[in-house]
Amino acid sequence: MQYSFSKKEHLTKKEHFDSLHAEGRSVKAFPFSLRYMEAVLEDGLRRKVAIVAPKRGLKKAVERNRVKRQMRELYRLNKDKVLDSGVQEIWSIRYLGNRPNDYAFLEAEYLKLLVAYAEQRKKELENEK
Repeated sequence: MQYSFSKKEHLTKKEHFDSLHAEGRSVKAFPFSLRYMEAVLEDGLRRKVAIVAPKRGLKKAVERNRVKRQMRELYRLNKDKVLDSGVQEIWSIRYLGNRPNDYAFLEAEYLKLLVAYAEQRKKELENEK
């Protein structure tokens, strides 16, 4: 498993963001929210991800940048734990907290988010069959 989060994996297209927020499904595990949907990606990747830490919750840019750095690291190190649904997806991982937290807390909650995502995705895939 390649533990990297390259530029190719970053979600950057405005069309993807718009469709994700209009049609995407959501999973929450405080302090994170994950929005996802199936999409056609031209790079041949399985998933493109956006990391979001809104100014509404974290007023200081220093705090937002630190939280985003921690979230990128969480995604990078735990990519192998994500359920592989067999289709290409776009994700938006959003920080819902209003203050920075230590890395150990964020890691535990991020793993809970991945479990909740896996359960919801399995149900969706079963319903499609």
